[in-house]
Amino acid sequence: MRVTLNGIEAKLAKTVGTQRHSQNRKNGTNLEANSTPENDINGFGAEIAVARVLNLYPDMTIGPHKRGYDMIYKDYRIDVKSTRSEPGYLMAKHWRKAGDCDMYVHVSGRLPRYTINGWVWSNELISTANLNDMGYGEHYYMEPNQLRVWKFAKNQ
Repeated sequence: MRVTLNGIEAKLAKTVGTQRHSQNRKNGTNLEANSTPENDINGFGAEIAVARVLNLYPDMTIGPHKRGYDMIYKDYRIDVKSTRSEPGYLMAKHWRKAGDCDMYVHVSGRLPRYTINGWVWSNELISTANLNDMGYGEHYYMEPNQLRVWKFAKNQ
């Protein structure tokens, strides 16, 4: 499913993403060499895209949160994972636990255009069978063809 953010949503993604990046740097959580504000901007843009499709309001919290998910839809805790690669891999850090969220939603693209590629249950991704090193250290990865088809909509 393709989602294009409108001008206000794109500006919101830039503002919140830039502030989150700054806060994460201060907290020492985004110190990798490849960490840029664009990563956080695109990440929050992806969250806005999923929230819009689900008719939710995105969480605009700037400060750190350790709850492990980005939004709740019908009692499901959803963690949105984004990549600029098309379609890219779904990836979760090696320290994630299956109980951190209920499902992962994989989104690819760059502000303002995103594609919701699919989703998986948390316990499907967080499995030793999915631990791989794709050049960024060992993390949990799934290929796009392993994901469930996105069928969620505003009226479901």
